[in-house]
Amino acid sequence: MNKLVKRLILTASILIIVIIGAVFIFNQSLKPDEDKEEKVKIEARKYLKTNFTDPTVIYDTLYDNMGNFPFEYAAKVTNKKDHINFLVYYNDEINEMEDSYVSAKWENELDKKVRPYIKQKLQPLDDLIVFYDEQVGKTYNVDPNHPNSYKDYDANPSINISVARKPKKEDDKTFNEIISFLKKDTELKHGTVTLNYVKKGVPQSDKELRKEF
Repeated sequence: MNKLVKRLILTASILIIVIIGAVFIFNQSLKPDEDKEEKVKIEARKYLKTNFTDPTVIYDTLYDNMGNFPFEYAAKVTNKKDHINFLVYYNDEINEMEDSYVSAKWENELDKKVRPYIKQKLQPLDDLIVFYDEQVGKTYNVDPNHPNSYKDYDANPSINISVARKPKKEDDKTFNEIISFLKKDTELKHGTVTLNYVKKGVPQSDKELRKEF
């Protein structure tokens, strides 16, 4: 075996070892740390006891290994009175414990009002996401024990609608009717509504309708 072949084999072997090592490290980074999970549960229990009068239960944890949230670990909590699921976590950006109860509560309330109407107007519906920023309760100084209704505040939710088909000529008119419904019937003061065409994650068209009010 000449020197060139040996070098090629050695280089290939080193490359394979590096790839395997990188894959191993990546897989390890996806696994949550049990100690940190337990720590966030302990801190969440203290937070819930101080800030909530309704009975709550921690049923799981969330590990954000992609940096999508202002935390690494969060406790998943259910309010046993209204069955709203929400998060309790230590916000790394402001160095405080906080929760997403108000945003989850308002999302649930608004979703129940808009979903039947949108399903009726746009078929076949692939997905409908109603989203309030997790910190909306803190932003508007809302007491989680008296969250009231989204109607009482100027918060701007996002409503993302995905329809599993190609666009139709009448969609522009239907979209405007949905905006009117949101303003009048659901009494939503502000919002950002987006309509796109997606079927099980696959885009059906580049067209997108978007309205902010």
